Amino acid sequence: MDKTERIIDMTEHPERYSEDEIRELLVNDDEGRRIYKTISELNVAFTMEERKHDDNTFTVNILFWKKTAAVFIGICLLSGIAYAAVSSGLFSARQESKVEAAANTTAAVSTQQRQTPVAEPVKTVKTYEDVTLEKILADIAATYGMTVEYKSDKARLLRLYFKFDAARGLEKTIGELNTFENINISIQEKNIIVE
Repeated sequence: MDKTERIIDMTEHPERYSEDEIRELLVNDDEGRRIYKTISELNVAFTMEERKHDDNTFTVNILFWKKTAAVFIGICLLSGIAYAAVSSGLFSARQESKVEAAANTTAAVSTQQRQTPVAEPVKTVKTYEDVTLEKILADIAATYGMTVEYKSDKARLLRLYFKFDAARGLEKTIGELNTFENINISIQEKNIIVE
C-alpha cells in the first residue's frame, strides 16, 4: 500500500491504526500531511454537496406542495364562482328565452296573421342579445302604442342582437330592423306589419 492509500484508509478507519502510526504519517511527514489535508478538504466538499442535494430535494418538495395547494385553491375558487352564478340566476334569462323559442316552435299556427300580445313599455334604451324578433317588436309596439301583425311565422323566430333607443322614433327603429336579412317590416296606421 502506498502512502496515499494508507492515508485514505486511515481517515476512513482510524481504529485500525495506533496513535504512533497516525502521528508518524500525518505529523512528522510533510507529504503525508499535505495528502491528508487534501483528502479532508475533499471530504468536506462532498459532505457540503450532499447537504446541498438534500436541501434541493427539500426545496423541490416544498414547491410541489405549494403548486398543489395553489391548484386546489383555484379549483375551489372557480367552483364557488360557478355556484354563485348559477344560484343567483345569472343564466336564467338565457334559459327562459330558449324555453320561449321552443314553445313558439312547437306551437301550431292556425292563421298566417297573428297579433302579438302587448308587452310592457320599454325604457329609453334597451339592448337585446340573442332575442327573438317577436319579443323585440312586442316591446317596440308597447312603447309606441302599436300592435304587431305577422304575415310570416319564420320572421317571428329570428334571433337578433339589437339596441333599441326609444328617442330615435318608430320610423328610424323600423328602418334599422329592416337592415337585417330576412326581415321586411312596414307601418300601417297603428299596426307594425312583418312580412
